[in-house]
Amino acid sequence: MRYAILLALICFIVTSCAGPETVARDEVINVTGYDFSKYTSKGFLITPEQYLEDYQSIGLITVTQWPAVRKMERRVRRTEGKGYRTVEEFYPEEINVEKAINEIYQVAKDMGADAITRFDVTPTTRRNGTLNVQGVEISGFAIDRKE
Repeated sequence: MRYAILLALICFIVTSCAGPETVARDEVINVTGYDFSKYTSKGFLITPEQYLEDYQSIGLITVTQWPAVRKMERRVRRTEGKGYRTVEEFYPEEINVEKAINEIYQVAKDMGADAITRFDVTPTTRRNGTLNVQGVEISGFAIDRKE
């Protein structure tokens, strides 16, 4: 009898501790890129590389963008008894990287720069209660090219 109870307990622990189920999925191809042509047409250079010609240093710029976190209430059936209860759920909105790129461009222009070198986009995370919120950090070195 002890062995039957012990075996049942072990089976329960093993099955309840199992990770998420693996499922078949279709192929996915993600392409990420940023279009700087609207800045280039204004004579402004954005590059991840160093600028090798003469320039005047303007400054380092970092822009961090965090999405808004929205609250949604939904009704779920009670597990005990009859009726429903209201559950609050929080979800982050999507990040618009183009908006953050435009922000670093505008800051650089306001500082007197006509280029951003060493341009870098880095994902970042912060906690909002129990929720991990994904943000983006964009940095670069603002310069004034001497032509």
